[in-house]
Amino acid sequence: MKNNILKIFVISVLTLGIFQSYAQEKTFSTEGWWKPAAEKFSPVVHQDNSITFRLNEPDAKQVAVLFGEWDVEKKQMNKDKSGNWTVTIDKKEPGIYQYNFLVDGHIKKLDPVNPEVKVGTNVYGSLVEVLGTPSRFDQLQDVPHGEVDIITYRSTALNRTRKMYVYVPRLYQELSGKEFPVLYLRHGGGDNESSWVNDGRADVILDNLIHKGQAKPMLIVMTNGLIDGSWSSGSTPEGIKNLEDELLSDVIPLVEKRYHVSKNKKDRAIAGLSMGGGQSVVIGLRNPDKFSYVGDFSAGILSDPEIKIDTYVPELFDNSTSINDQLEILWIACGSKDPRYQGHKNFVSLLQNNGIQAEFHEGQYGHEWQFWRNQLRDFSKELFQENDLQLKMVDRKATVRTKALYANLWKIQQQGVMFGHHDYPSYGVGWRGDPGRSDVKNITGAHPAVYSLDMHNIKDTKIEFIKEVYKRGGVSMLVWHQNNPLTKSEDAQYPVGTAWDNTRVVDQILTEGSPMNIKYKRRLDKVAEAFHAMKDENGVPIPVIFRPLHEHTQSWNWWGSKATSKEEFIDFWKFIIVYLRDEKGVHNVIYAISPQMDEVYNDPQGRLLYRWPGDRYVDILAMDCYHGRNTAAFVDNVKALSQLSTILQKPVAVSETGLENNHTADYWTNSVLPAFQGQNCTMVVAWRNEKTSHAFGPYPSDVSAADFLKFYNDPDTLFEDDLPDMYTMPKDISVVSP
Repeated sequence: MKNNILKIFVISVLTLGIFQSYAQEKTFSTEGWWKPAAEKFSPVVHQDNSITFRLNEPDAKQVAVLFGEWDVEKKQMNKDKSGNWTVTIDKKEPGIYQYNFLVDGHIKKLDPVNPEVKVGTNVYGSLVEVLGTPSRFDQLQDVPHGEVDIITYRSTALNRTRKMYVYVPRLYQELSGKEFPVLYLRHGGGDNESSWVNDGRADVILDNLIHKGQAKPMLIVMTNGLIDGSWSSGSTPEGIKNLEDELLSDVIPLVEKRYHVSKNKKDRAIAGLSMGGGQSVVIGLRNPDKFSYVGDFSAGILSDPEIKIDTYVPELFDNSTSINDQLEILWIACGSKDPRYQGHKNFVSLLQNNGIQAEFHEGQYGHEWQFWRNQLRDFSKELFQENDLQLKMVDRKATVRTKALYANLWKIQQQGVMFGHHDYPSYGVGWRGDPGRSDVKNITGAHPAVYSLDMHNIKDTKIEFIKEVYKRGGVSMLVWHQNNPLTKSEDAQYPVGTAWDNTRVVDQILTEGSPMNIKYKRRLDKVAEAFHAMKDENGVPIPVIFRPLHEHTQSWNWWGSKATSKEEFIDFWKFIIVYLRDEKGVHNVIYAISPQMDEVYNDPQGRLLYRWPGDRYVDILAMDCYHGRNTAAFVDNVKALSQLSTILQKPVAVSETGLENNHTADYWTNSVLPAFQGQNCTMVVAWRNEKTSHAFGPYPSDVSAADFLKFYNDPDTLFEDDLPDMYTMPKDISVVSP
């Protein structure tokens, strides 16, 4: 026994020594790691857009590259001494291209050093991208990006678990109260539910379109259109019926439960490519009460003369009038190099000859992704564009004239931009209290279109000014530099107790029944009294714009970014509106939110929607922009405002701007006016003119006075004498409750 123990001990010691010796010899090291990355082996896109392909295949007798998805080019490659085969093909137009290697005339190979591949029901080939300058519409760009969710769900129609991909635009998170439209997008027979993202770049295309204002923000839902793994299973009448049942009974209800999307058919579209195009047309024409837009890109079953459409859609041509009334667009498309091309033209003629309206789109492409990406781009631009505009206001009981003013604010931004000035009737440079005077009028002979004033300590004099402006046909807008209700006192030293005192208090105001809650409601009672006092000589309430919590992106105020959380600010905003509207019966107010936007931002739309309270609680999206001489910031932010106006279907405004006594001789026509040309913005308001050292707008002795007269005479600017009747509802616009 002792001998055995001794043997084990000796063996253990020897073994330990061997392992220690091995460990010492094989100590881990990163030596040699720190060096530049090796030059890319294959594929290499050169500056002139030519492309070099390489493959290490030393035992091969011959190798060629097969380049292209439809019009395939075959290029023989040359072998070097190391067994590397190489070829460089001539420059290509910017785009995404598929390729394979053909080894010894019969073996197809992917590029082993390139992870970018096209996959679906099979692995089809490697991919190479030639970037464009400027960037292509389907090229990843430096714009705000949405997200792609992958959702697992149960298909009751097919009795199995399936997956769907859902593209969610970036604005979805900021606009929590908005109901977004949805495009249900279907893939082809050799693809799967991921293909429109991986190969079609649907998310990239929509990111780029939305950023440019060329498409409405929408969700895209991509499900699997195969039943047994073959394209034919998804193209038979029985197969499409199963997929239709899955879509209507499982997919759409799940999407509408999980996401804040519209349940209205006018906000629902269906489209697809090849097999999915046929599915989309069949499902769309069978359900025109559920979809307003139907699109097909290169469907096989629509092109085959042996396939009768009434097999899929019974009594189709008996309901042509109803289909035309219910569908906004029936989009049929096919590439001219595709064998399905003539069949598609014949199908469109068949529809049109039987009274169904359809539009045909083509291009010099085959059955390939280059064409289908183009079609998604063009089709998306046409979706969800309402003909009869319905604006939605915060106040469902808004007076008739308030609704009319709101509609005119929307309409006028299609024509030009109104100029406004803060406190203009009260004082100017070198004068105070002169009746009927303003610095702008002294230069141009006309008052500004917009009178901006402060709700803080509002007195009868300013209310009389509002009445005068209204009688002349102008517009009044109130901002509120309200004191901090917690720290305000008679002996407080500035800024303590003022709007610039950012001591936290909003959390106390929102606590129902607390001393601050009661105190603040008394303040709102006085605000309501002021709004009720704004009446014409016949006792009719005068509509005004109100900015209760302006520049909330900043830290200087007690309602702003430093003194409140996101939730507190949003609740406070809603608290003010609900109290004035519902408790105090104020119905002559249009509510505007106005973040401060002084710089160039990576995501200006996101910055404008900072702490967005929701569509139901904002009438106008405005901004205060004190950009100094950084004209690029002003131009960029006005453009973002204009884009959001289309998305939100709300008027937008520059509620404060200007240079403090620092104008150039061409300031108005060179630094201000160009920002609004080609954009939609209802007004631009310069801050006050108190004295020469504190003047933001024009005045007769200012260096920019002559240029301001040119600004006034420009057809894109509107002053009080240019305005239509702002208090009568314009045609073709209606205002409804949210």
